[in-house]
Amino acid sequence: MKTLEKKLTNKIKQDPKVEILATSSWCFPIQSIEFKYQPVKRLTMDILMKMILLSCQQAEIAEPKELSDLLLVEELFIRDLLQNLQNTGLVEKTEYYHLTARGKKQLENGIFEEAQKEEIQQLLFSSNHKGFLSGDIEQLDDFDELPDSFAYASEEPMEVDDEVIISALQENRPDSDVEEPDEKAVQTFITSIESKETIQFNDIPCIQFVIYNKEKDLLYVRVWNTLTGHWDETLEKLLTEKELLKWREEYLDGKE
Repeated sequence: MKTLEKKLTNKIKQDPKVEILATSSWCFPIQSIEFKYQPVKRLTMDILMKMILLSCQQAEIAEPKELSDLLLVEELFIRDLLQNLQNTGLVEKTEYYHLTARGKKQLENGIFEEAQKEEIQQLLFSSNHKGFLSGDIEQLDDFDELPDSFAYASEEPMEVDDEVIISALQENRPDSDVEEPDEKAVQTFITSIESKETIQFNDIPCIQFVIYNKEKDLLYVRVWNTLTGHWDETLEKLLTEKELLKWREEYLDGKE
């Protein structure tokens, strides 16, 4: 931390107009949350699949052989395709094969959704930021000793819309398969979350600088977030709201 603090201090001091009034370090909590989901791969329907779905929708098809004779396609192939359509919930069979509501929707859109294996992914959630942060949590092992907790640390449970979570999971999802450059191939999508569980809390060290620009009479704070490796505007805004007046009284009032 001392080496990083010195590096940041030198960087700030490159501006001769500013003065560092105070430096401190503290930690804010971050939650490692594990999500389970079953992504789907969306493929443009081929002609044969569309013909099978249309036939099941418009005609009374009781056996695969009837479709085989109608479409002039090998019966074994038709049987396998029908079974696949049943497994994916597009087709059901009572007395005849018929389309499910899902099957009708996918036929209308011309997109076939194929469920993939369940995946597990962890995201880092900060209540202070009310969102997810990116960074390598394992790098915290490089710190021999962590500073005290942030005065305004929040450990509130995650309250984020599923759409936001899915977007974050989609963005951070590793490429589990290499898709060939095929016009029919479409990206693998996460459409729903099966479960979520907080695995652990970690403390993220930050370095705080209270800075004064005498020329502009501007008092402000900079906070370096060691997880993201960037200045943290969210924490800076929170500190400014809470402590700006106190800093001015403590460091500037009465100072020539």
